[in-house]
Amino acid sequence: MEKSASIANPPMLILAAGLATRMGGRVKPDLPWVEGRTLLQHQQLTAQAAGFSPLAVTRRDPGYGSFIVNPHPERGLAESLRRGIEEVRRRWGPVIAGIMLADQPFVTKEDIIAVYGAFRRRSASIHAVRARYHGVPGHPVFFDHDWDAVVGTLTGDFGLGKLWSSRTDAAWVDVEVGNRPDPSFDIDTDTAYRQAWGWAH
Repeated sequence: MEKSASIANPPMLILAAGLATRMGGRVKPDLPWVEGRTLLQHQQLTAQAAGFSPLAVTRRDPGYGSFIVNPHPERGLAESLRRGIEEVRRRWGPVIAGIMLADQPFVTKEDIIAVYGAFRRRSASIHAVRARYHGVPGHPVFFDHDWDAVVGTLTGDFGLGKLWSSRTDAAWVDVEVGNRPDPSFDIDTDTAYRQAWGWAH
């Protein structure tokens, strides 16, 4: 028996409800990216290309894709994650859940597939895995239903990252980066956005 329920296209939460205070409140998921797409659309298509069903957690209706609205983005990342997992369980039940961020556009479908494959091969004692690029924590993150209670303990602007140093049921997956932009790169400021834009174009 598998350690958690499996479906053909597992859900991939794309967290996109941040207040972007370091970008003057600009709506980061709506920023132009490549091929006429926004950052959020790019992440949705990347998740789909890897075989996942993307579900964005946003501040408002983005006008495309599958999404839910977090009406309290001021409560931080933990609130988006909690609401997202609640919706995943409502729609899909106790399946493996993936997490990506809207502002890390250099994660590729190959990265997602590699981390998911490692998760599926995990030992029975491991319930969550996270990508690591050149030793830097990144995304995607995958976890099973046993970690729902763990997610529920998070508060404020803290995601799952702080848990890896304190839990023995979480593991890292080191992913090869090679000659490309680092997938853990965050677009958190206008300067970072301009730098990422230059790399992508």
